[in-house]
Amino acid sequence: MLKIEDVIKDLNDINEAAFAQLSDKLWELGSLAEIKEKVTSELFILHIGINMIGIWKSEGWDCLIGEQADFVPYIPIVLQEFELCDVRDAFENVIALFPEETVFKSDNEEYYDVHNFFTSFSYKAQNEKLKAVSPEKRREMVKTMRQKVS
Repeated sequence: MLKIEDVIKDLNDINEAAFAQLSDKLWELGSLAEIKEKVTSELFILHIGINMIGIWKSEGWDCLIGEQADFVPYIPIVLQEFELCDVRDAFENVIALFPEETVFKSDNEEYYDVHNFFTSFSYKAQNEKLKAVSPEKRREMVKTMRQKVS
């Protein structure tokens, strides 16, 4: 099992570029699920945190939730470990808007159907439950999602 000490030798050399290189090395191990199996929980949390911050800085929370859904289940844990409880609470408030049975997977068409439904009023949902939502309720849901993500 790969540990933080195995990949970070000198804390004096840690900077943004070093974190990016560390994350790149971990991606060589495979998917998030594969990385999780091959590294300690601390290193996995660091890897998620590096990617979370990078995506947030470049594209924002909406990109993280919309295009990098595989990260979503791990974000509250990382925010807790990074002692960013206010951000964690705000993030969990966004995630709570999704239907309970939502599976946050980047390669899942059902997930994108739900995400697009909540972020664009003009999107035509495929899910029958979503189609049954009244236009008024949907406008309110899209507005709430946009506000909470902001």
